[in-house]
Amino acid sequence: MLLVKEQTNDFGIVVRALTGTRSCGVVSRFDLEQTLGMMQHDNTPVLVGRVAETNSEGRCFSVSVCGDYPTLDSSAAYNNSLWDNWQWTGAPLMDSNPEERRLDISLKIASAELQQHRGVNRQTLLEHLNIILQLANWDISSETQQQLGTIRRLVGRHPDSEVRALAPLLRHSLNALGSRQRSTEFRDIYLPQLCKSTEAEHMNNLWCQANVGHLGKPELWKPTIIRQLETIEANLRLLPAGLYYQTERFDMLMHRLLYIGIPRRKLVMLLSAIVLRQLLRQQIGLQNATADNAAEERELQLAQQLAPTFYGNTTKALNFLMLVKGKKPSDITRLVSQWVADKHIRVALCHRPLWTILHEANIYTATESNWNAMLDIRKRTY
Repeated sequence: MLLVKEQTNDFGIVVRALTGTRSCGVVSRFDLEQTLGMMQHDNTPVLVGRVAETNSEGRCFSVSVCGDYPTLDSSAAYNNSLWDNWQWTGAPLMDSNPEERRLDISLKIASAELQQHRGVNRQTLLEHLNIILQLANWDISSETQQQLGTIRRLVGRHPDSEVRALAPLLRHSLNALGSRQRSTEFRDIYLPQLCKSTEAEHMNNLWCQANVGHLGKPELWKPTIIRQLETIEANLRLLPAGLYYQTERFDMLMHRLLYIGIPRRKLVMLLSAIVLRQLLRQQIGLQNATADNAAEERELQLAQQLAPTFYGNTTKALNFLMLVKGKKPSDITRLVSQWVADKHIRVALCHRPLWTILHEANIYTATESNWNAMLDIRKRTY
């Protein structure tokens, strides 16, 4: 098959696999770094390879490339540059939990033994590989994903049959990270557990201690929390690659972060901001709406998410939502075009960012290409 580098996609760089002229999938993220390194060495966006294995959905391939190339770390530089200018400094960061520290130790020991043969006995190596299988469910940082990809390849080539027997389990476990089921579990299991964790409680306590002078006064505690929530939103709006528009959809956010590649330190910052936002919303009742006002609360949160598109004006966003509710796609794009012309909507945010929010909220159900084709703004000057 032919392997072709492609950069114009939602998740970062991919390498597409083709048989003849037919696209049949993409290279697994575990082989992506190595494949990109080979392309950089050969100064070509195209390589010839063969399928070594596929995941359960059959659309993502582990590949064997024809030729002898060194492995270069080309994708890491790309991913790091994406995150260089984003920081979260608005509150204390969450500490790593005991399981994360245990996983980090096992990854280091397994990597060192498999690559450099440090003299770790077979039983100890097997124990650390089993710890990795048990605990590598949620760490999507680029460093961990690179380590896991290397470990998975080396385990499959290990001379010991007991070690090699873990290769299919590792492959299945790691491929599952990118599945729809795991994305849903990120939202429904991982985030709730994170918000109730000892580490989240400790971070929240540190924030309360830093603001004790205001929180102790009845007339100041709610404005203090609201100011912090506004600071969090301002920081999240600066996320690269349009990620801000997924921060209310934790499943989609984690799926995109997995494929874009996020350094561990930035992941800790992002999770700290999201968890603190959740905890502070609970303190002022935003996360505990009753059945009577749940719909109103959801609409307010959606308007807050839309606010940057409306020059930061939540009221205009609410008015827009009332006008487009239940309307046909063509009516919605006609209104957006007019509001862009009237300077109510930012032209820079009226394509994918606005479409993504409205599409995920089931307000605009047509495709993004339909949205772009129907918008009447390209002939105007702003």
